[in-house]
Amino acid sequence: MAIFTFLRHTPRVTIPPTPTPPLTRSPIRLEIRYQLGALESAWDALVDQQKLSSPFLSSWWLNNAAEGTPALLCCFAGSELVGGAAFQIDAVGPRALAVERVRCVGQGTLAPDHIDLIALPDHAAEVLALVLRWLKRSGSRVVDLDGLAATGALAQSLRSHQIERMAAPWTKLPADSAEYLAARAGQVRSTISRTRKRFVREGVHLRRVPTDDMPAALDRLAELHDSRWSEESSFLEGWKRFRAAALAGAASESVIIHELVSAEGDVIATELDLLCGNSLAFYQAGRRTEREWRGSGSVLRADILQWACSEGFAEYDLLRGDESYKADWSDTQRQVVRCRMGVGPRGVALVQAARAQQWLRVGATRYEAKAKKLLSRGPLKPRHEAHNEQSG
Repeated sequence: MAIFTFLRHTPRVTIPPTPTPPLTRSPIRLEIRYQLGALESAWDALVDQQKLSSPFLSSWWLNNAAEGTPALLCCFAGSELVGGAAFQIDAVGPRALAVERVRCVGQGTLAPDHIDLIALPDHAAEVLALVLRWLKRSGSRVVDLDGLAATGALAQSLRSHQIERMAAPWTKLPADSAEYLAARAGQVRSTISRTRKRFVREGVHLRRVPTDDMPAALDRLAELHDSRWSEESSFLEGWKRFRAAALAGAASESVIIHELVSAEGDVIATELDLLCGNSLAFYQAGRRTEREWRGSGSVLRADILQWACSEGFAEYDLLRGDESYKADWSDTQRQVVRCRMGVGPRGVALVQAARAQQWLRVGATRYEAKAKKLLSRGPLKPRHEAHNEQSG
């Protein structure tokens, strides 16, 4: 009885459940590769999942467009690829004091855009930390990344080192191409309409280049690009690397070429575009320069955009540059930036020297402009002559 009473009057104590220890995941592992190899499919799948995917992050570009030594940073959680970043490495500076330089793959003549790291959302912070740690690792180097997406993780992390900012025009594409063309300026619509009617009468037609004709189409692009822009464009300086990348991209249906062909079978205008996700990006073009083919570039682009709308592409990206013609085809802009950072004593010294040289160059340009303005004026008159003219 006593035991019963004791139990009955003992306050009830709620024993909390044993807490489950938080799930811990192994830290992600960084691996540096020269080629993606067997990782191509997994890498491209990650590129497609990014908020702003870029064709210049795709495997066909990374495996072929590098100038110097590729450094493809691959981040793994166990055996799963969860993120990465891609760079090319060479040396810069006087030979005795040369240091490593890290740039985006294809940077320079091939001008890649919208570059950032890639990562699964749950691993984005870890991937960024690993990439930054690699860029800032011990030793001296210049990190010079041109074409970074301004809103991307890399550009935001390096924003204190930003040295340039450029516009990248683009536009949304409706399902109906007529709606898109109706929003263009009247002069653009008129040029397209008049030139297209003439071309139809003359038997000029649009041709999408099949994959097996891509090598010849690329050669035609190089020829027409050179005849149209010649020394104004440095694109052909990187032609060998770009040609290899474009052929790989065409094989994966990520690079397409459309041509306007005359009734005699001659190509009068050509445009190469890059496909990434639901975006079509204009990369390069060329056309004949004879007066009879004026307006051919506009007709070709209008035909391409008609095809893009019918295929369900959501946007047309004209990539970096504020050339006036891009305003005819776009409604808005993104921003791409260039960030340059020195690491280690020699890297910092080189970046500071480049900055000082730029200041001197800007100062000299301003001085030259002022000097030309002064020299363009009439001769200065003696003070007493000027006074006499005013008195008269």
